[in-house]
Amino acid sequence: MNHEEQYFQAFTAKSAAYITGLGIPGLRDIEEQAEGLFLEDVTAFIQLSGVIQGGVILTVDHSLAGALAHKFMLEDITEEEAAQYGVEVVAEIANVISGNALTDRDEHDIFLGAPLVIVTKKAELRSKFSNFFVKRFQTDSGNFYCIYIPSQNKSELARILAI
Repeated sequence: MNHEEQYFQAFTAKSAAYITGLGIPGLRDIEEQAEGLFLEDVTAFIQLSGVIQGGVILTVDHSLAGALAHKFMLEDITEEEAAQYGVEVVAEIANVISGNALTDRDEHDIFLGAPLVIVTKKAELRSKFSNFFVKRFQTDSGNFYCIYIPSQNKSELARILAI
């Protein structure tokens, strides 16, 4: 297993554990492969450098982003506040998960960039490289996907989103 596969496996395992640990019930894999690769409503992208060149994406639908905000915040919040905070919470969760995925490595040879947050409906991911890694999950509160996108050069990551 190469460095990209190892990191992605850790990223998906930490994602599932973190979402479940927040108290989001009903976590299960989505087995069927959708046609094309589309983002959900709220997406956090974190660039990776070092032994891995690329980026990881945590993308969640609107209802799950709100549920995560309710679970993540220390005090009770309204539905309106949950919708507002959901974007920031998804970015923070992606950042924590990305860092936690590094703790399984003996070597410290992968470096994380700051999360980039994208709010859109059904943006399509495009890349000239076909070796994406995708893991789709469903919860009782909504769907989320973990995606790894390799990059052969820095300008490739800037061209990945086609909104």
